[in-house]
Amino acid sequence: MQPPSAANANRFEALDGWRGLCACLVVMFHFHGYSPIYSWGLIRNSYLFVDFFFVLSGFVIAWNYAMRLDSWQGVRRFLLLRVGRVYPLHLFMLLCFLAYEVLRHLSARAQPSPFPTFEGGTAPIALLSHFFLVHSLHLHDGLTWNGPSWSISTELWTYVLFALLSVWLGVRNWMLGLVALAAPLLLVHLSRTGMDTTYDWGLIRCVFGFALGTACYQILRLWPQVQRTLPAKPGVMTMLECLMVGAVIVFVAAAGTTALSFLAPFVFAVAVLVFSVEAGWLSRLLRTPLLKWLGMLSYSIYMTHFIFVLVLPRLVKRLVRQDLWTPMPLPTGQYVMVFGRDNVEGTLLYGAVLALTVAFSAFTYRWIETPGRDWTRRWVRGAKPSGATLGQSGTNSAPVP
Repeated sequence: MQPPSAANANRFEALDGWRGLCACLVVMFHFHGYSPIYSWGLIRNSYLFVDFFFVLSGFVIAWNYAMRLDSWQGVRRFLLLRVGRVYPLHLFMLLCFLAYEVLRHLSARAQPSPFPTFEGGTAPIALLSHFFLVHSLHLHDGLTWNGPSWSISTELWTYVLFALLSVWLGVRNWMLGLVALAAPLLLVHLSRTGMDTTYDWGLIRCVFGFALGTACYQILRLWPQVQRTLPAKPGVMTMLECLMVGAVIVFVAAAGTTALSFLAPFVFAVAVLVFSVEAGWLSRLLRTPLLKWLGMLSYSIYMTHFIFVLVLPRLVKRLVRQDLWTPMPLPTGQYVMVFGRDNVEGTLLYGAVLALTVAFSAFTYRWIETPGRDWTRRWVRGAKPSGATLGQSGTNSAPVP
């Protein structure tokens, strides 16, 4: 099979650009600043972009591994490479959160604080579950330590399920169809907040998106036949890409945590298919150096941002010697506590947390992600039997959020 142009280069660069933008939107979702940005529907519901990551992960993993998970040796190599891809940064950030909690504890001994340490979401038992990446398996009553890392936990266990099914049965279309039907029905029954389920039923959510991403891979394999009968003209594909971006924005802004949100993986699956072809002008824009760079940093952006969301308000309070948490009126007439005293200040703080996250992500990508991934590759390559084929696990390296 001859893949689309992006895959000929062994990457889907437009989807890399998507990853970078979506990671930045998740940062803005978690930070609450006194700004019109806070009330934008796209930002308030950007938690749904985690489902884009799940779909994209299934697509990329299937593209790179579907034909190679045919033996237990292949499963072993695959899982080792995936652990080497996600675990070093996860562990590093867990240690960062632990250090932050220790500093809070020492500070509280000198000056009592109403916020207890090493309790609730930062309890020692939760530290242990994070260490073993099982904290998303309904072991706790809420998000713990580095909250967003729940999705990395679900990703890892979804990799295990994918690998086992591949070696036992092969990835069959009827399986993908079954998951696409059963998973949303199960989530409708279990979740009271739409697709916004994380530490409790997040694994079902991840398997749902991952299966649809694998289905996208199966569909894209038909692209050469489609292209022979219906050539992809840049103008037509540009229009289709624009419509897809508009549909994603409108859908995310409207879905919230309603029942409509259960359709998110289907919407993102269509987006992945459209932009994997890379035949329109928007795809060209997404392949610009800045967006490719953000895509490269997307995993670090996702994993590091939450500590800045927590630390920035405390740091600013120490610098200006004033608490900037302010009640902000919403269009509904309600009030919400946000950081900053007016629209200008709050908007600048959004920019500050995003800039700090990206800068720190460049550091963690260079000194944590890359060395950990490369060391694992070398170790697995050295342990493989002679004549075995080892793929590049970093190809569009799993778009874990």
